[in-house]
Amino acid sequence: MIEPVSNLTKELIEYCEKIDIDFVGFSDSTKFNNFSKKHRPDSYLSNSKTVIVIGFHLYDISLDAWNRREEKGKSYHFADLILLNQCHRIKNFLIKKGFKSKIITYEPGLFLKDAAALAGIGPIGKNNLLITKAYGSQVRLRALVTDVELSYGIPIHESEYCRNCNICIESCPAGALKGGKYNKDLCRNYCLKNLENLSENTVIWCNICIESCPVGRKV
Repeated sequence: MIEPVSNLTKELIEYCEKIDIDFVGFSDSTKFNNFSKKHRPDSYLSNSKTVIVIGFHLYDISLDAWNRREEKGKSYHFADLILLNQCHRIKNFLIKKGFKSKIITYEPGLFLKDAAALAGIGPIGKNNLLITKAYGSQVRLRALVTDVELSYGIPIHESEYCRNCNICIESCPAGALKGGKYNKDLCRNYCLKNLENLSENTVIWCNICIESCPVGRKV
């Protein structure tokens, strides 16, 4: 017997809380039809019905560190490793319920910020980042797709937090947010030239657009 959508959604949310996932949201897979094929859920799992987005709060800047092993040509991100582990646990939860799921890789992947906004987690702000009510933009995201229907969030297409606020635009040292459009090349070039070294192999990229956002900031 198939569990009612609301019951299974409630169980999954409770499970996410149990394994210390900071937030989770659910989006209808058909909401991604406007994206190119390689960025649609069905490219990863046929007959997908739901995109599950989970998030991790970067409560300490060291959690956003990248470590690179030059001899293997691989990079590791501390917060992402935590999220990946949590995704596998959700996948096992769904397997036990009799459903398929697929953990989405970063490349080509889904557009995670858009997926979160479509799941009703929060809007994309002027800083070109997801803004959550509890944590602002101090978050990292991961996603899975599954063939079970869950209770979908209401998509958010406009940021109420950004009205009459340009703090991130004015704070960006690269000028990558000027004119209301994110300039990826300006951002990346500045970040690569201004990496903060924690050790020989570990760095932190510029986070000013994240840290300057007043949403979710503790007083």
